[in-house]
Amino acid sequence: MTSSRAEAPPLPVLIVDDDPQMLRTITDILRMNGYAPAGATTGLGGLELAAKMEYSPAIALVDLSLPDMDGIEVVARLHTLSALTQVVILTGNASVDSAVRALREQSYDYLIKPVQPDHLLATLERAGERSYRRRAEEGMRESEERMRQIFAHVSDALFIVDDSGTILDANPAATELTGHQLGELRSTPLADVLPEVNTVVDDGDGRSRFTAALAGTITPRVLDIQAARFAPGVRVYTVRDLTKQRQLEEELAQSRKMDAIGQLAGGVAHDFNNLLTVIMSYSSLLLGDIEATDPRRQDVQEISDAAERAAALTGQLLAFSRKQVMHTRPISINTVITGLEKMLRRLIGEDIELMVALGDPLHLVNADPGQLEQVVINLAVNARDAMPNGGKLHIITSNSALPPDSRGERAESSANGHVMLSVADTGVGMTREIQQRVFEPFFTTKEQGKGTGLGLATVYGIVTQSGGEVRLHSEPMGGTTFRIFFPALAHAGESRPAVPENQAVPRGDETVLIVEDDASLRALAARVLESSGYNVLLARNGVEALALCAGYQGRIDLVASDVVMPEMSGRPLVEKLAETRSETKVLFMSGYTDDDVMRRGVLDGRTAFIQKPFTATQFARKVRDVLDQPRRAGTN
Repeated sequence: MTSSRAEAPPLPVLIVDDDPQMLRTITDILRMNGYAPAGATTGLGGLELAAKMEYSPAIALVDLSLPDMDGIEVVARLHTLSALTQVVILTGNASVDSAVRALREQSYDYLIKPVQPDHLLATLERAGERSYRRRAEEGMRESEERMRQIFAHVSDALFIVDDSGTILDANPAATELTGHQLGELRSTPLADVLPEVNTVVDDGDGRSRFTAALAGTITPRVLDIQAARFAPGVRVYTVRDLTKQRQLEEELAQSRKMDAIGQLAGGVAHDFNNLLTVIMSYSSLLLGDIEATDPRRQDVQEISDAAERAAALTGQLLAFSRKQVMHTRPISINTVITGLEKMLRRLIGEDIELMVALGDPLHLVNADPGQLEQVVINLAVNARDAMPNGGKLHIITSNSALPPDSRGERAESSANGHVMLSVADTGVGMTREIQQRVFEPFFTTKEQGKGTGLGLATVYGIVTQSGGEVRLHSEPMGGTTFRIFFPALAHAGESRPAVPENQAVPRGDETVLIVEDDASLRALAARVLESSGYNVLLARNGVEALALCAGYQGRIDLVASDVVMPEMSGRPLVEKLAETRSETKVLFMSGYTDDDVMRRGVLDGRTAFIQKPFTATQFARKVRDVLDQPRRAGTN
């Protein structure tokens, strides 16, 4: 077989002839000349063989006289299996009728037995070349169809552009990206659709990444453009919209930065709260000892007031870092706002109109009432400062589903839905850059000395620690809206009022073990309790406390322990102590409660806790409250 196909794989040939001798002869001739023959002596046998072949036969040699069926029927059914098979009729009973029927079934040739091998091979050569050509054409059509499918369904925008820069074609993703229909894109200069496309050059990978607004829009998009030569005079531009990816990257970086700042803030607050506890407590003790007419009393009062202000700042740091202990209970946000409304009107001034719309009925939320007040006040102050020339402040509450976030993704809502608190102003608004930093502690756009930069950071921390989410929408000179979503409880109604604390300083005669690694605070606690009549034992950490308890023969009524200490912290101490002194009650105290401590159950709703900084009176009252509480099963 001498042709351009000499180097190609052997062509599969099906031979259907009822003469076994003829079948063997033709098979041998074809095999010696580079074909891959397979034969059958019946029509059904030939059809079954063709169906089992890995590839449909390129050529079929079919005898017209077969024992089980007409040869022309075999030809028709072969064409049903594959339209690419070239059929050559081989018969010893030639007739005009059979030749016409073979022609109707699109047979390639009609040979009459006996046929010379050279003539047979020449016919098969031509039929093979025709089969090869048609298969190549079919393969090209299939390839083109696959390309069309890819072109239509690929997520990147594709533009086919000539050397003049005119769009010849575009895929559906390109129409979605640009907002133009395909008919509008065709014959349009690509530079009119992608204004920065001229920055793309064929200098290596041909890539250009930039931030630009698409034609006809004002929204900046981050686009990755690649250009590749597709054919002479034709390029394909691949445009990938990286806007959402870049936004996710920025949000992740922002989240990591906020976590890092929160860790720092929480650590600073922890150490500072120990100092403030000492300052506040000794100030209160001094004020109790100094007469009202003593000129030194005012000095001590200033120290006490400064310590209170410092404590408020550390409280904001802890709220931001989400490490503040929250005294939560079911409460209605409406109750909080109603209680604050008069104060808010004084706070924002007469040139700002306060408009309040409270949803009714409103689901309860599980939150700390004092911290909810702080959220509302901080947002109101922020709104007031954004309206120096007056404006409107809208406060709205409602039951609400949690809407999609800034990326359009819908978060999973709580089982009972959410309660929304919206605080909106008509002020100067914020740029996108400011919005990205607005919840960072100490970040402020106010003049030096006009703000601490902790107001919105505190809001963020309180809401997040309460299981809620903050959504911000703002435009320069278009006002700002903060929408806060708290998980709702199962029913609507009014919240329970807080139980007022007894203001009297209580006394007692029980034995209290104080475990605190800070020497000043340890000494202060001992002085406060001893002056109130208690018997006080002191230890610097858990290990020392256990050793003291092992050698102490009397009853220990209460252990007041710091949560985080070297060698052994508060929780392991209490667990060990419970093995030998199950009657001893527990009061934890800390200026910093991290997530690990929360998971380990220090604040499990059954264990008493006092947040640092505290005053001497607050500490004495808390000790008395814990001692007076009846023991509950499963508590220490």
